[in-house]
Amino acid sequence: MLFSPSILWDPNIFLYEGDFISVRWYSVLFILGFVIGRFLVVGAYKREKRYDTTVDLQMLYMVFGILIGSRLGHVIFYEPEILSRGIQEIFFFWKGGLASHGAAIGILSGMALYSFKIEIKSFKINFIDRLRRGYNYLQVMDRMIIAVAIGCALIRLGNFVNSETIGLQTQSNYGLLFVNPTEERIIQQLPFVKKVSFYETGDFYNVGQPVLNTKIFFDNEEYKEDRIKESVKKTLITLHPEKVYANSSIINPFKDQVKYIFKRNNSDFYMEYETVGVYRHPAQLYESLIYLIIGIIMFIVLYRYRINLRHGSLLAFFFITAFGGRFFLEYFKENQVKNELLELNNLFGISLNLGQLLSIPFVLVGIYMFFYKRRSNSFFVQ
Repeated sequence: MLFSPSILWDPNIFLYEGDFISVRWYSVLFILGFVIGRFLVVGAYKREKRYDTTVDLQMLYMVFGILIGSRLGHVIFYEPEILSRGIQEIFFFWKGGLASHGAAIGILSGMALYSFKIEIKSFKINFIDRLRRGYNYLQVMDRMIIAVAIGCALIRLGNFVNSETIGLQTQSNYGLLFVNPTEERIIQQLPFVKKVSFYETGDFYNVGQPVLNTKIFFDNEEYKEDRIKESVKKTLITLHPEKVYANSSIINPFKDQVKYIFKRNNSDFYMEYETVGVYRHPAQLYESLIYLIIGIIMFIVLYRYRINLRHGSLLAFFFITAFGGRFFLEYFKENQVKNELLELNNLFGISLNLGQLLSIPFVLVGIYMFFYKRRSNSFFVQ
């Protein structure tokens, strides 16, 4: 197994946290993806002696394509009810909800706007490739898609830091226990909380469910004690779910029988009780590693073959491997939103969630691009 039972994932999600401005690791990794992507794309054009300053223009098309496409994709595919709060909600990227399938469509669309111009003659619409720096649309995408793969790897790493897009239960005594969501819930539900800590006792409630010693540290002023105790009495039974749900990592199967005790010393006032953790797959890391490997492979291939590479072959390779991998990894991930599972028994006799269903067209398009009008057994221009 990859992980020992003792790993409780409890990172600080902020690189910097101040009174007026805070910087999350997710934001840093998101931006870092664009920065690294820019150097990868520019480096490719420089090695091929076709670089000029307008190359950076295509990066802007990619950035806007990702932001708009990923947000629209989430709203359309996963949470269309967002529109009930007003169409302006589509552009509130900072509220979360970005779909990778929508991002892929956004990138393809953005780069199409960059590469093609539209001519209307005699009531006919023609799309003409501008052949920027002598490269057609597929050649542009073959260079851009490497940056996309590395960016995807960093974004999934950001998801891991945020403890979001989590995996299913491992159903074994190995895995990761995502602590942050429970900490945030406790801080929101109870007053004067300074910090929360969890420690494994070495006992297990069930397989894959370690018993945890849980401590909630409060402000130490004695005049706050009565309010804290009254709030705990009212809230504790609802503070943790009784059973394991889609995104729960710490539960309270003891219900109202849970025993807790308040303690005070010279420096701390805290409450101590037992909870039960849930080991899960670090699905974000699985996916991040896949994207990183795909990106490295594509970089090596482009570096070696450059302009001799068959047009669109790297894009096709990404579609097949990235979305094929995404299809497989969905079996290790919780559904992102409620009611995502789609029953397709009448067609295949199996159940697919929305992430898997949306991945299928990309894989099929990739396979089609790989083999359509293939003139030889080589993947490279002869």
